[in-house]
Amino acid sequence: MKMHIRKIKERYEQKLLLFPNVAGVGIGTKIINDISTERKCIKIYVQKKVSRNKLKKNELIPGKLNGIETDVEEIGKLEAQLRR
Repeated sequence: MKMHIRKIKERYEQKLLLFPNVAGVGIGTKIINDISTERKCIKIYVQKKVSRNKLKKNELIPGKLNGIETDVEEIGKLEAQLRR
């Protein structure tokens, strides 16, 4: 039986958040060449995308987790906002 995407995300989320540059983990649709597809994936949100060849082997985010595709999305630097 195939594991549900939410369970897979929950299984790997804490480990992914330990990667340098990773700001968050979610579920969404895979974006390829700036075009959103219908393919469900685990989204890994990073402050800045870095070339694979500039990352150490242990810093590479896998292309799939338990058979579910991943998608790395750059979101920039996160800053806390004060509520007024």
